[in-house]
Amino acid sequence: MIFKNYEHKDNKLSFEIEKGQIIGITGKNINEIVDLIALKSLNKGQLIINDQKVNKENIWSYRRKIALIRDSILSSQSNVLNIMIEYIKRHKLEIKDPLRKITDSLKIVSLEESILKRNIQTLSSSEKKLLQIALSLLSNPDLIIFEEPFKCLDKYNEKKLIMLIQRLKEQFQKTIIIASDDSNILYKYTNKMLFIKNDQISLEGKTNEVFLDVEYLKKNKFNIPEIVEFTYLAKNKKEVKIDYHKDVRDIIKDIYKHI
Repeated sequence: MIFKNYEHKDNKLSFEIEKGQIIGITGKNINEIVDLIALKSLNKGQLIINDQKVNKENIWSYRRKIALIRDSILSSQSNVLNIMIEYIKRHKLEIKDPLRKITDSLKIVSLEESILKRNIQTLSSSEKKLLQIALSLLSNPDLIIFEEPFKCLDKYNEKKLIMLIQRLKEQFQKTIIIASDDSNILYKYTNKMLFIKNDQISLEGKTNEVFLDVEYLKKNKFNIPEIVEFTYLAKNKKEVKIDYHKDVRDIIKDIYKHI
């Protein structure tokens, strides 16, 4: 997915969402950039998907291949089965065996089939989050966008969600976008980053490179991963000879090696 001179407010944006990657987006008003990527509207500029230019005639076919999962609480009073069937009807999905597709989607996110009989109000926050993902899988999307996916999750369920996201990428070849202010998660699990400021892309690049530009991140008030900030201070204030790592255990090894 390539955006070239794509109009957003008073700016022109150019960036690429590479297939098969986990891409992080952070900064202010990231929900507006998420809407842009999710094709909520077709702005001026050039948008290319799979070498094809997107226009008013074909945009709907591409929208079906993009799933946007927001931090919204499912508030229906219905049971899970009815919600999933309604989702299929509302999105006009052509599925030969809807019940099998529903159970397969639940299986992928590790929800038991018995959940279909439960009222949505009886589900925990983590179960609702997994159900949102299962719903999105019904359309077999190529791109799944998670907006603040770890909000309201404890560390245990946060880890489970991260493992699921990685599985969607590796086993099911999904392209993943994580839009979040959690720099610790973004640094550890994404391949590429887009930093948004004043409705523009302020910084873009490989995660393990751009997050190391600590001075720039501080100056522009972006969140810095704790492990990066610790290493930065150790190297620059204490002159400790350690490298930047994504796992604290590797930092400990460096410390033992050089101190």
